[in-house]
Amino acid sequence: MSLAESPPAEPRPAEPGTEDQTENNSSVAHKRFDIFVIDVGWNSPISESFRTNLKHALPYQQNCNSYFLSAKQCFVLARLHPSMLGVEPSMIVIDREAYAARRPEGYGFKLNLGMVRDVRAANNLVKWILAVLAEQKPGSNVTSPIQKLIHKEGMRGAINIMAELAHSTAGGGHH
Repeated sequence: MSLAESPPAEPRPAEPGTEDQTENNSSVAHKRFDIFVIDVGWNSPISESFRTNLKHALPYQQNCNSYFLSAKQCFVLARLHPSMLGVEPSMIVIDREAYAARRPEGYGFKLNLGMVRDVRAANNLVKWILAVLAEQKPGSNVTSPIQKLIHKEGMRGAINIMAELAHSTAGGGHH
């Protein structure tokens, strides 16, 4: 069956028990990346663009499970990690393979689009990240191209590598 013949899977809400019950659980477990979307609903051009574009793009990410946190989950997360408030909308990407291997380079990253002021730059950044995720091969280090972009574009603060976050107050210190 070709890609054109099969529709992509829809992103799922992050509420427990609301996942698509028709999807085979083993297919979820075998996808390499988990993408969590944190959006408290700021009324800004970047937030609107982010919401619209992700709902169109994420279903085509064949190696990713995607979850949109509910307003309640975003509220709980912000109470647990107040430093996350004001930098969203955000996208947290966890590389299951790197996490399982405890790679010292990191196991994912958090994109803070609330730190980007230009809508076109934010859209290009999201597109680039989704392309990087789609191109990853088994055993590859997803944090390497992300770190290169941070250095090249001077976007420190817009993207945090998850290994760094795990040792900060925003990461909660959990592995």
